[in-house]
Amino acid sequence: MASITTSTASGSTQSKIGSFPVEQVEQFRRQYPDYDEEESEFPLWIEGVDTTYAPFIPTSTRRVLIALDMVRLSSADKVLDVGSGDGRFCFAAVSFFGAQKALGIEYEQDLVEKSTELAQDLVDQGRILFQKADLTNWRDSPTMQSKEWTVIVVFLSPEGGTDMEEWLVQEFKRGVRIVALVFDLKHLKSLHCSLEDTEEGIWVYEKQQQ
Repeated sequence: MASITTSTASGSTQSKIGSFPVEQVEQFRRQYPDYDEEESEFPLWIEGVDTTYAPFIPTSTRRVLIALDMVRLSSADKVLDVGSGDGRFCFAAVSFFGAQKALGIEYEQDLVEKSTELAQDLVDQGRILFQKADLTNWRDSPTMQSKEWTVIVVFLSPEGGTDMEEWLVQEFKRGVRIVALVFDLKHLKSLHCSLEDTEEGIWVYEKQQQ
């Protein structure tokens, strides 16, 4: 994979993605296929997963790696992916960037099971875990209130609701770095966008350095 340039407010920064072994990247792509609007029917069909009532459009493997690179993910980080789909962000966080731990929260039990299957080796090692979200009390759950997460990945549409926004502001103030996909969070004035790639639809929010 060639090096990728991402846009920032102060210029550009060169990605390190090109240093990943080609075979590792290709295996990642085979394991987590990209969605092609021109070739695939909607919603995306995944073997063993019923997406009839909850359409699933996965983030491309390319965007996954770019986003985790932009947030400077490292072995010191613990990642929480809210709405983890097939688990590709969690898998990449651990296998490519060496994150200590990654937890994916997903609303569909079928996707929780599929995610676990795809990352079974890392799940068995205790590096990755997937959980089904309880929509009735998600905010009060021990997982969401845990102080161990250093990076949060979120796909929050404008209809996502103020409850989720309030939680993100709470975590930002605690020092958590937030990766927003497709929809930016600039309407949340309490957040500071430190890095963005508008072409890819990726925004990174983190506290300004003192």
